[in-house]
Amino acid sequence: MATSTSNMRHGEGKPQQLEALAFYHGAHGIDPTPVKDEIEARFLQDTLREKEEPVRKLRMLEAKLEQVRKERPEAEAVWQRLKKELGDTPPPYLHAMVMAVFGCFAILVDTILLAPTMDILNIANPFLQYVAAAGFAALFTAWFEHAGLHYVNAKTIGQKRSAIVAGCMGVLSLIFWGLLRGHQLRFAAGLAGNPLGDFLAAHPILAAVFFIIATLATPMIGAYSLLCAWRDFSAATMWRRVRERFATSRNAELELPKQIQTETESLERFDRRKEAECREWREIFNHYYDRGLKNGARREPLWSVVWKSVLGVIGGTVLAIFMPKAWFPAQFLFPGMSGLGLFLFFNYRRLHPTHERYLARENTKFAVIPESSHANQLPEPTLRLLSKGDHR
Repeated sequence: MATSTSNMRHGEGKPQQLEALAFYHGAHGIDPTPVKDEIEARFLQDTLREKEEPVRKLRMLEAKLEQVRKERPEAEAVWQRLKKELGDTPPPYLHAMVMAVFGCFAILVDTILLAPTMDILNIANPFLQYVAAAGFAALFTAWFEHAGLHYVNAKTIGQKRSAIVAGCMGVLSLIFWGLLRGHQLRFAAGLAGNPLGDFLAAHPILAAVFFIIATLATPMIGAYSLLCAWRDFSAATMWRRVRERFATSRNAELELPKQIQTETESLERFDRRKEAECREWREIFNHYYDRGLKNGARREPLWSVVWKSVLGVIGGTVLAIFMPKAWFPAQFLFPGMSGLGLFLFFNYRRLHPTHERYLARENTKFAVIPESSHANQLPEPTLRLLSKGDHR
């Protein structure tokens, strides 16, 4: 078997090759069972650590699928009910925008009509008159809009009656305001000598009806337009939101099982791959354990330590020559100290080699095969006779 680069951590020491560890135990005849158990336990620990993220993702997908299956019936029921009310096509936003513009124009017209009558409230500044008129127009528009919403959303007869009463109060207020506007305009025209004052005095009922309608219609139309705009906008937004929720839940219910199946298959492939790696590690350990048990290793010779120490002494001598003269005693001690230090280091490594160095010193045995054996292994030529028709 070829040398593998599989590494493992033995205890708390440095990383060691599995091959070197197996060879060392085999060469010393140590029982391999505890080491194998440790290797498999550590391999299982690493495998579980690597599976944490895929397993967590799979559990999240399963929980999400369960949640989608619970929510989908409700989403479908809401969508079917809304589709019957609003149709299959999405309601447009254009109608809501147009009605909102109409409501704003109604408030603007009411502001223009009310501004001249602010003299009654002792507001003489034209700018402040328009500001006050806009406030009154917005106030009555909001009053009618609130009454309309209260009536539409009412669940009991009492709530509907209260909404009607509120609307009637607003109508009566605007009727009196319209009559006051008519009298104020006739009085102002009379003081200015305007023929409009004579006309209004000659037709008091017609003038009263006109000012009442002009005063009452603009806020009511504005309130109705804004209500329609809000209703259409809410319907269009709700249709799209409910449709998106239903489509999302339906697509998720179709896609999540595929994702779960993919993750499950990925975990199965991961388990098979890890089982194959574990078998490979076991075979590598057995192979190198048998090699260590059969071949053993040679100890590094002492002469190798000696010549390495001699090289250290030579190098230390060269360095000592270039030392300053002030270090004169150290020039004699440095070569000997360097040689002695290298001798102790290499000799300790010779007597206590690491597992990797022990494997590198394997006692390899060569087998020489005689040439005669190769000759005997050659197949003998077979005698083949010609038969009828072979000469063609």
